[in-house]
Amino acid sequence: MTKDEILDERYNVLYCAEYSSRYHRRRANFLGNLDTLLNLLTVAAGASAFGDLVAGSPGWLAKTGAALVTLISLSQVILRLGSHAAAHAQWLKRWNALLSNIKLHPKPTEPQLAAWLEERANLETDCVSELRALCYDCENAAARFMKLQNRQVEIKGWQRLIIHFGTLQITFPRVPECPLPRPVDPVT
Repeated sequence: MTKDEILDERYNVLYCAEYSSRYHRRRANFLGNLDTLLNLLTVAAGASAFGDLVAGSPGWLAKTGAALVTLISLSQVILRLGSHAAAHAQWLKRWNALLSNIKLHPKPTEPQLAAWLEERANLETDCVSELRALCYDCENAAARFMKLQNRQVEIKGWQRLIIHFGTLQITFPRVPECPLPRPVDPVT
C-alpha cells in the first residue's frame, strides 16, 4: 500500500471508531438507565403490595403492585437489559481503545493499520444488530465532529422518540447541504 492509501484507510477506521463509540455509549447509557428505572419500579410496586398485605386487607394496591412486579420482572428476564447494557459498555471500551490507538499514530505503518482493521472486523462481528436510526444519528454527530460534508441524513422527530426501540425506516434521505452565504460588500 502507498502512504496515501494507508492514510485514507486510517481515516476510514478513525471515522468508524468515532461513530461506533458514540453508538455504544448511547446504547449502554439508555439500557442501563432503563434497567435502573425498572428496578426502582419493581421495588416501589413490591413495597406497596407488601404494605397493603401487612395491613391485612389486600386491596387494589396490593393486586396492582403484585401485577407490576410480575410484569416488570418478566420483561427484565426476557429483555436482559442489564446484560445488554454491560455488553455495550464492553464494546464501547474496545472502540475507545481503538480510537485512542488510531489518534496516537497519525502516520501508521502497514502492520498497525492491519491490526486496526482486524480489531474493527472483530468488533463488527461481535455486535451484529444495530438500530439504523441510532446508527445514522451517531454517524451524523461523528461527521459534524470531524467536519465532514455530505454525510448527514435526516432523522425525523418521531424517529427520535423510538430511536432506542427500533427503526421502521429502511432508507434515510440525505440532508441537502446548505450553500454558504455570499460575502457582503461593505457599503461605503
